[in-house]
Amino acid sequence: KFSRDGRRVVTASQDCTAKVWDSVTGTLLFILKGHRRRIRACDFSADGTRVITASNYDTARVWNAANGILFLTLDQEYPVCACAFSPDGRRIVTANWDVRVCCSETGECQLTIEGEHTD
Repeated sequence: KFSRDGRRVVTASQDCTAKVWDSVTGTLLFILKGHRRRIRACDFSADGTRVITASNYDTARVWNAANGILFLTLDQEYPVCACAFSPDGRRIVTANWDVRVCCSETGECQLTIEGEHTD
């Protein structure tokens, strides 16, 4: 996925990492490590300051997009197949068997929509 300004790209990988690249030069800026299973989804926040990753190991993680430092881990009950920030960056949505909307600062779950959601 591209950052909103188009200057960086974040990629999800089967090797349990995500990578942030310079989209003009192709230079690898840093590697996001810590997931225990493959990463299925990733995205930048609208302001480009954070990256979210979602893995098959029942977690989503929020990272500092400038230096790759882990900011927040969201434990889920199922493998996470989709993730995104809200347009204002204040909330995160994760999805698989259920959809959860969480605070992007604390990870507190604000809403759960039950049932299988894999789109």
